[in-house]
Amino acid sequence: MNNTFGPRPVESSSWQRWSKEALHLSGKHLALNVCLVLATVGLLSPFSPMLLLIISPALVGIFVLVAYSADSSEPVLTTLKRAPAGILRVLLCSTLAVTVLAVAFFLIVMIVKGTAVGGPAATSTYVPQDYQISDFLVGSKALFSIGLWLLVILPWFAIPLIVCTDLPLRLCLDHTFKAFNQNKFVVIVVFLSALLMMGGALFHGLTVVPLFPILGGLMYAAYRHIFMGMPPLETSEAKSKAGIFDRFLQPK
Repeated sequence: MNNTFGPRPVESSSWQRWSKEALHLSGKHLALNVCLVLATVGLLSPFSPMLLLIISPALVGIFVLVAYSADSSEPVLTTLKRAPAGILRVLLCSTLAVTVLAVAFFLIVMIVKGTAVGGPAATSTYVPQDYQISDFLVGSKALFSIGLWLLVILPWFAIPLIVCTDLPLRLCLDHTFKAFNQNKFVVIVVFLSALLMMGGALFHGLTVVPLFPILGGLMYAAYRHIFMGMPPLETSEAKSKAGIFDRFLQPK
């Protein structure tokens, strides 16, 4: 497999390799990943779900960069120092997308209200109950938000391309479409990942702690394989097996 940058077709069983690499990469900076999740969840607790929906892709981008640091053995601080431009580009894209969807939804609601005929009861406004937001609830909202983004499919490759490269946004989208066109099985992987995120949100908000870093590692592993054609990472388990075989094959 050549090492030229660009989307390429891979085996449909590659998701198994990506899963192993995601666990390996997220475990290399385990303490940092846990601290990042807890810190971001704590900072986001006062914000509305709409703002959390905008910020969630950028958070995943940070964990993609941490996975990149673990893969390249580059210091995390060095990686994150170069990250602001890419993270801001992700925020810009997510803000534009959410704004367009919000405006479209508002227009649909106004059209429906304008065409609906009803009595006085139909014009009554619903006042939502004021719930106290806990950190666990924020974790559930964060998982649910990124689950919604994954259902859009495009962020799976777009986020790693934006934060790990200096390519223009248009070229990132072109590469994203080409990668999905050449590897249609990835759509199923993305859909299952979205279900996993939403399942974690329903199960317990604290599942955001392992799921966000693993998702970042999984997205980076897929990007690393499809766009860079890199060989599988040698995990500690593989290294130990290789060591056993090497000792066995050594001449007595």
